[in-house]
Amino acid sequence: MLARLLRPTAETRADSFVLPTRGLVPQPTTGPITVNESTVLSIPAAYRCVQIISDTIASLPLGSYRAGIEVDTPRVLAQPDPSETRVDTIAALVTSLLIDGNAYALVGGRDPLGHPTSMVVLAPSAVFVQVRDGEVTYRIGGQEYDPEDILHLRGVTLPGHATGLGPIAVQRRTLGLAIAGEDYAGEAFVNGAMPSGVIQSDSEMTKDEAEAFKAAFVAAHGGRQRSPAVLSGGVTYQALSFSHADIELLDSRRFNAGAVCTVFGVPGFLVGVAMGDSKTYSNVQQDTQLFVSYTLRPWISRLEAGLSQLLPRGQEAKFNLDGLLRSDTMARYQAHEVGLRAGFLTIDEVRELEDLDLMAAPGPEPVPEPDAEEEADG
Repeated sequence: MLARLLRPTAETRADSFVLPTRGLVPQPTTGPITVNESTVLSIPAAYRCVQIISDTIASLPLGSYRAGIEVDTPRVLAQPDPSETRVDTIAALVTSLLIDGNAYALVGGRDPLGHPTSMVVLAPSAVFVQVRDGEVTYRIGGQEYDPEDILHLRGVTLPGHATGLGPIAVQRRTLGLAIAGEDYAGEAFVNGAMPSGVIQSDSEMTKDEAEAFKAAFVAAHGGRQRSPAVLSGGVTYQALSFSHADIELLDSRRFNAGAVCTVFGVPGFLVGVAMGDSKTYSNVQQDTQLFVSYTLRPWISRLEAGLSQLLPRGQEAKFNLDGLLRSDTMARYQAHEVGLRAGFLTIDEVRELEDLDLMAAPGPEPVPEPDAEEEADG
């Protein structure tokens, strides 16, 4: 029965399948709101989330391992793009993944064995992915490239799709609300008719008198001058505070910032967004560990899997997360002590974890020179 189902027939040929589209239909937004790379990064919380994730991953040590043993780092990992630093290249890949859901790099400069020695990160908008007869091709600037010439990293991917999904595609409404909130706040504070206070007089004033009194009051108490005001003749001053609409605007902006943090998986305290709960050293440390485990680690795994394809067979690209997973000093030292007693850690391995120089290997003991009398007797 199974063999009959797997046997190709005229009805089950590969070219008879209808492949899905390359992505979801973009979500509509209400009003003239443009959601793209530049507008998304104009949201303070989104910019900070992208910067934290991309820069943190890019700053981690990156090496090549074979059977769990570190080997010499290939050039494609040490400095993937000769025109920039490794940190810049890795950060650009992660930024593309976070915003677009896809990261592309053009591979080049192969060694005599055909292994890549360099790559250049491409803008996702410049790459068109096409699936024909079950094979993926990449079109860049009117030229087609085979998958072996393109490093393609994908974020969240639906089954049967050739490209990943990013926040711009599936979280347009959430990001659009945040953009609209920033635009409204800017208009309200820049062009809104919200004076700082009201001066009232019991007697009628002409326009010129009112303007002159206002100018004198601002000259005496405006700017950095905070001297107490002395008014007479039935003139009073009433300072205006935030209205209910202004308070709701602040709450709305705080809610939108929290929603953006949720989209990117970044704790609010790292972005400067108050989430309503008090923070202590212990729960901040716990939230940081969760951030490393459930936000950074999945992106790092995608990067490691993609970069490993550029290495010789049997080698794997690995980021070193020890620096991020470190606990307090006492807990680390206690863990080192357990490892040393159990025998699965050495002194040099512990010193390397603590960024200390390795201990010099003991040399051969010096042979004592014979005395003169012993030489004479000999």
